[in-house]
Amino acid sequence: MFTIFIRAILLYILMILATRFMGKRQMGQFQPYEFAMALLVANLLATPMADVSTPLLHGVIPIAALLAVHGIIALVCMKSDAARAFISGKPSIVVSKGVINQAEMERLCLTLSDLLEGFRQAGISDPADVGFAVMEANGTITAFPRSSMRPPTTKEIGVDAGYEGVPMALVMDGHIQKSNLRSAHLDEAWLRAALAAHGYAPDNIFLATLDTQGILTVQVKNGGIFQTEALDASEVAW
Repeated sequence: MFTIFIRAILLYILMILATRFMGKRQMGQFQPYEFAMALLVANLLATPMADVSTPLLHGVIPIAALLAVHGIIALVCMKSDAARAFISGKPSIVVSKGVINQAEMERLCLTLSDLLEGFRQAGISDPADVGFAVMEANGTITAFPRSSMRPPTTKEIGVDAGYEGVPMALVMDGHIQKSNLRSAHLDEAWLRAALAAHGYAPDNIFLATLDTQGILTVQVKNGGIFQTEALDASEVAW
């Protein structure tokens, strides 16, 4: 029983490592060769996990071979557009200038229900509002509204919104995020001083984020929240 327990843990770790080796795509974004790889790895691990008479190497060696082949295919796809198009497929335009391409939908075996679902996932409820849509190589649908239906940009209305980047999480559940502090070119002393000015220590903080305008937003563990200007916008380093 203990042997089965240990084997299951080892094989589970191997599955995680194999998945990490394949990259950071979400499951729904797998290319065909990546999806096949995931299925094969799962099947190869199932037998040695359930049957202790099967040597672990009978699962490890085939997975190592598959990972090697996967690495070669990924490299070839990176270097060759033709190979990438052959192995992974190419994006297909399914809506152009508001008109659905029925012939392309038939070629892709794409139903209207699938297309409408893709529109809704893109935040467009009315098909008449779609100006352009693409069936991506990974099977997802990317849809864009007609130019007359999208909100105006700040550039179009003559407003300079300034730089807007991703806010840095500096404290999460009482733990200082040191890597984010380094990315922001700040240190723990600065963070502790900024929090102490409001009577808090990092241990009391549930979430603290610093945006690219220099505003520190802090939610404390008792449910309170406050904002303070911790940096001048010109001092933001990311």
